[in-house]
Amino acid sequence: MRKTNRGKKAVRGKGSTKISLSKLSVRSQSARERSPRFSTLTAREKATRERSLALLSDLRRGKGPYGKLLRKHKLDTRTAHMYLGRDLLGGTGGKPVRASKADRRVREVMFPKPFGDVPIRTRNSRDATKLSEFFHDRDKLLRGKLSAKSFEATWRGVRVAGEELFADVSVILGMADADVLKVEKLYASTGGAR
Repeated sequence: MRKTNRGKKAVRGKGSTKISLSKLSVRSQSARERSPRFSTLTAREKATRERSLALLSDLRRGKGPYGKLLRKHKLDTRTAHMYLGRDLLGGTGGKPVRASKADRRVREVMFPKPFGDVPIRTRNSRDATKLSEFFHDRDKLLRGKLSAKSFEATWRGVRVAGEELFADVSVILGMADADVLKVEKLYASTGGAR
């Protein structure tokens, strides 16, 4: 080992290449924290991933301590860390586990169109929140708990992920009568990758 000009230690590999120890530790740390790719998961692993994301959501909303939420979602801490990686902070030195504030996970969410709801992908949690609010209001409209006038006043012309939300009440009611609108969850069943 010898010191480089910047004072960091370097290791000689095969040949004459030098690799700094600081780069090695960053590389191994990022590889350790990355969660598995969605496309490689089995059906059982996808279900476990969904439970992990639900745990993360509950942790962000403060619905209970980490241990209680693990039991609620039928997970152990190793599995939660495997799927959530860098989104879980703390847990060492007596610090409680908490959720990170930044979330750049790819989500496949449903988006309203004139012919029905279609899945789109987004990394923006604000878009997912706005779509969730839209679908809650649309559900209230279909159950008669929200007037057509206030629904259109709220959602007409609103853009999410660069596209305008479809908020024509007469067409929405027609699609509901034809059983085109069957959104059980905001998130599409196929999920998203990291």
